[in-house]
Amino acid sequence: MDRILKPALYAKADIPYYWRIETDGGLVVHTHRIDPVDEVYVETGRWTKFVDTGEPWPINLPISRLIPLGTSNHQLPLQFARPIP
Repeated sequence: MDRILKPALYAKADIPYYWRIETDGGLVVHTHRIDPVDEVYVETGRWTKFVDTGEPWPINLPISRLIPLGTSNHQLPLQFARPIP
């Protein structure tokens, strides 16, 4: 669902960027942006230690900060989407 259905729904809603956070075997953050010609998402990064990207805004975020204190990795939300004005 997170890899197929949600990206299709986000693209239909004109959300130009989205991140997917996977927790199996450790945290991995996948960043994506929509290809305006094909109207599908392309991966712009795969991050395991830091998210260090300039899209959709400049960010350098330690992935360890995505884990709330006192919780296990499997209790994290798996999707983050933010519309860009």
